[in-house]
Amino acid sequence: MERYFIALQQLGAKNELLLKIITEYEPTFMNNLFEENSDIFLTNIEWLPYKSLFEDREKVNIALKNADKILKINAEQKIHTALYHTINYPKNLMRIDNPPAIIYYKGANPNEGFDKAIASIGTRKPTRFGFNAINYLIPQWVNEGFAIISGLALGVDRLSHIACLAEDGKTIAVLAHGLDKVYPASNKKLAEQILLCRGTLLSEYPVETEPTKFRFVRRNRLIVGLSKVTVAMECEEKSGSMRSVRFAQKQNCPIFCPSPGNNPTEAQSGLKYILENKIGQEITSGTDYEKVILAAGYKIEKPRMEISYIKQQYLKALIAGSQNENIIKTVFEKIGLQYTSECTCFIDLNNYLLDYIQNSNYSIDAVIKTFIDTIISTEKES
Repeated sequence: MERYFIALQQLGAKNELLLKIITEYEPTFMNNLFEENSDIFLTNIEWLPYKSLFEDREKVNIALKNADKILKINAEQKIHTALYHTINYPKNLMRIDNPPAIIYYKGANPNEGFDKAIASIGTRKPTRFGFNAINYLIPQWVNEGFAIISGLALGVDRLSHIACLAEDGKTIAVLAHGLDKVYPASNKKLAEQILLCRGTLLSEYPVETEPTKFRFVRRNRLIVGLSKVTVAMECEEKSGSMRSVRFAQKQNCPIFCPSPGNNPTEAQSGLKYILENKIGQEITSGTDYEKVILAAGYKIEKPRMEISYIKQQYLKALIAGSQNENIIKTVFEKIGLQYTSECTCFIDLNNYLLDYIQNSNYSIDAVIKTFIDTIISTEKES
């Protein structure tokens, strides 16, 4: 059955039509459609415009071959296919207007353990404001059993996935291309880590589909659709993130954002716009996490996390998210700590750094700031 739906999509059938077949037609309909049963066009008048298309057997056979190729690659790369209304199709996604009739995913079943979910969206070039918002708020939501949904892009997306994983949470990364690749390539290790930590990579596009601008725009609606609440961590007023906010509005999905303060920079102009226009609600501080949970329709179940613990997790996430060894070496040099090759993983590095902080004049806040400044300056140079 998956083969025929993929082939029909390859023939150019609109998503609305695929959804109609799934929800209104008998399962045998697709078999008859592809097996040259001409009676089907007499008994289903709405299909008459497609009669000439299915009479072109060369086109039909090419579409079937493409579908077979997609399913073959899926099997080789452990990519699963889920049709709308099937057991592994995310229930949250069914709520949106015109949900994709077909989704593809790697890793954990997106319909198991991801119902409590928060979308984290924002700029590809976060400032310290965005780093703080993400790394204070996300651990507290994960502690309450929420999954984090984001887009595996640079910036806020990447930081959100990492902050979730650092707290041993589950995350879904929604991609704007086929799951046979990771874009940007610099996030390949992060994608692998998401899968190792019971997370999911998900896309509405089959393998060998390239990332293009319009697909990123369409991808954003799935990030919102998979979530009960959307949080804009940091974004400009004119940005792709604001498209996600507008989609969340249309879907009546609660919207939140951190308070940008009285003098927001251009990087936070989107947050100012959201609040001034009463599009979303304000998160007043890094410990103001409960209202998002309540808006999602859940109760607070766990005691508040200690600020000292949140900061330790923040530092852990920064180390885990450092894309190259030079960032860590530079930070260590700036705070007067000798880098040692004996620390073979980020957990060793984290413990080594925490021990140093306890026995030196450096506060954890100062070290976190040094890390963020180094990451931002390194990204500007690259």
